[in-house]
Amino acid sequence: MQRFAASMFLLSTAAPAAADTCDPAKVMVVLDKSSSMQTGMIGTATKWSIAVDGLGQVLAAYEDKAELGLMTFPKPNQCSPGALDVAPARNNRAAILGALATPPPVGGNWTPMAQTLDVAATEPSLQGPGARHVIIVTDGWQWCDPYDPATRYDGVDAVSRLQAQGITTWVVGFGAEVDAAALNQMALMSETERPSCDPTSDDPAAADNCYFQVNNAIELVAALSTIVGTISEDELCDGLDNDCDGQIDEALSRDCSNTCGPGSETCSAGAWTGCTAPVEGATCEPAADDENPNPGGATAAGCACSANGPASAGLFAPLFAVVWWLRRRRR
Repeated sequence: MQRFAASMFLLSTAAPAAADTCDPAKVMVVLDKSSSMQTGMIGTATKWSIAVDGLGQVLAAYEDKAELGLMTFPKPNQCSPGALDVAPARNNRAAILGALATPPPVGGNWTPMAQTLDVAATEPSLQGPGARHVIIVTDGWQWCDPYDPATRYDGVDAVSRLQAQGITTWVVGFGAEVDAAALNQMALMSETERPSCDPTSDDPAAADNCYFQVNNAIELVAALSTIVGTISEDELCDGLDNDCDGQIDEALSRDCSNTCGPGSETCSAGAWTGCTAPVEGATCEPAADDENPNPGGATAAGCACSANGPASAGLFAPLFAVVWWLRRRRR
């Protein structure tokens, strides 16, 4: 029995197993290819060239850590919804930059953001298990010709539909002509808002917008690096190696609770186990107190609780069952 208990303890404290399957996050970059990206300038460079160069820098740093893909909008022109250019995959930098080799025309391309996000929500290459994300980068408003003010916040509803599909949206506004009010609401809906932000802001120059506001090449690279870096470091409790570091479900914990109080639990083999919250008694008898010394009284509140931890509740429960069975056999 001592050998059995020791073996159980060693198994419970073993390091996370090496991952057999690397399952990184899928990330779709949804890039604005409206004409203003080509006619708009920051310094001596077009917004388009800055966006392509900045995306190339981020891909160089993270292409082996996440499955990155590309959609551009509109496609092919005017206000047609965007479509897939490159399906998400690791080491995709060359393919994505190749798809961005041709800049938008100087006229005739508008900004169908919401329609494109709706396409992303059903894009087959963005489906399946694991973490899935969309990063939308735009320099304008939700806009088709002629402009319909009633469509201004359509992007918020599109983000909500992405959320319903299990896809998280990150919002990047590029330049001073973006619709800050709509982008703030999109970031808020996606639950990717920046800390201590002002969701009521309608000023792209505000320092506390909820979305990522960028106004030059350095800020664009910093925002994209923050987003992709955050995504690629996420490890899920799913039995897979999400961050591609050779380990599965490592260093994952979360809060847990029951009627006796709070605790925490850890992830093991794709499941949350070992809640450290106090455990209720076997029959959950009402607990005695000063006003009710008889714990069986009708007015007693709560249950009789005892200290618990992953070792006592999760590890030794099978051992206690074996001991009980052996004692029964000896009788």
